[in-house]
Amino acid sequence: MSVEIRPARPEELADYLRVVKYVFAVPPDDPNAQPDLEWRLDPEHTVCAVVDGRIVSTYGAYAFDVRLNGTRVPMAGVTNVGTLPGYRRQGHIRELVLRGISDARDRGQSCTMLWASYAAIYQRFGYGLASKWVGYRWDPRYGALTGPRATGRTEVVAPSEGRAIAEELHPRFAEPRNLMIERSGEFWKRLFEPPPPTPPPQHMGVYRNAQGEARGYVLFNVREHEDWEPGPNQYATVRDFAWLDIDAYRGLWEFLAGHDLFREIDMERVPEDDPAMLLLLEPRTLHRRTGDAIWLRVADAELALRQRAYGAAGTLTLRVVDEHFDWNDATFRIEAGEASEVSRVGGEAALTVPVARLAQLLSGYASASELARAGLIEVNEPSVLGTADAMFATAYRPYCQEGF
Repeated sequence: MSVEIRPARPEELADYLRVVKYVFAVPPDDPNAQPDLEWRLDPEHTVCAVVDGRIVSTYGAYAFDVRLNGTRVPMAGVTNVGTLPGYRRQGHIRELVLRGISDARDRGQSCTMLWASYAAIYQRFGYGLASKWVGYRWDPRYGALTGPRATGRTEVVAPSEGRAIAEELHPRFAEPRNLMIERSGEFWKRLFEPPPPTPPPQHMGVYRNAQGEARGYVLFNVREHEDWEPGPNQYATVRDFAWLDIDAYRGLWEFLAGHDLFREIDMERVPEDDPAMLLLLEPRTLHRRTGDAIWLRVADAELALRQRAYGAAGTLTLRVVDEHFDWNDATFRIEAGEASEVSRVGGEAALTVPVARLAQLLSGYASASELARAGLIEVNEPSVLGTADAMFATAYRPYCQEGF
């Protein structure tokens, strides 16, 4: 039996996709049930296990630009990881995932990121949980906010007409945030023109302030449920939601809550620090759900530490432990300021950090103090925890709107 670990060749892309569709239970012959698996898929950014000439295990990566505490950073978005039955438990996924991390470093991508179907797999390879998934399912009859009403108005526009507004506003919404992917034209196409069976957004609301300036928007779908229950029978699903200030947020929320025939509004992906919990008169009515979202793997620790914008000035030495890659297994001195510097040093470090925990520090998902209390990092100098907490603080909680 011959085994090759290599990228898929262009002529093998159909075979690659057949494996992916089998692993993720996509009907192979129903074009209306197939997700857009070829979206931005570059064969050079795949890795496959090829056994006796047949692709049996797959890995892929998209080239993204991602905000890391406001700084634009190239990262790899990992997707399509799976193996056919009969070839599992043979180490293929291990080889593909580690090869993918190394390839990302070679391409100048300091981190790889993914949504995990089974998180235990990726933690073995140094991935750390970097953000939470948060969703709401709320009844607009109980959606009143505290405080003043919005100063402007949200107007209904056709999505085709409002798309240019969304494309102008969203980068401004994403710019200061953390783990937000910068949307390319293909992202916008997938949002406004999704492949079947996902319907395109039916409605769009654009919020304009008292001066007439567009400051936020919401895209949503509505379906009617036929039942004999009294009261409203429409269900709305929010597809996209962005705002530039709290006045715009209030205006968009009031707009959604003002639909008298909505029984339920489903918001499937909102920021962990979304202000609704602070603003609602009855926050329990959100039926807030949480789970794991983005898992992050540091491919090049030195590069990631250089790229990261820090929350406060300070100096810190970190010993990064990476059992898979020697280039990450080192001690780094971080001098954070207006022009931050990172250098490799010898000697004892103030903190010893496994590479998965470095991902959590970089993303702002967990502070050094939190990790220390959980016994996940080694503290050699307790006095530096406050400095580390301030340096790795983020303006916003990590949040990724995009599925991939």
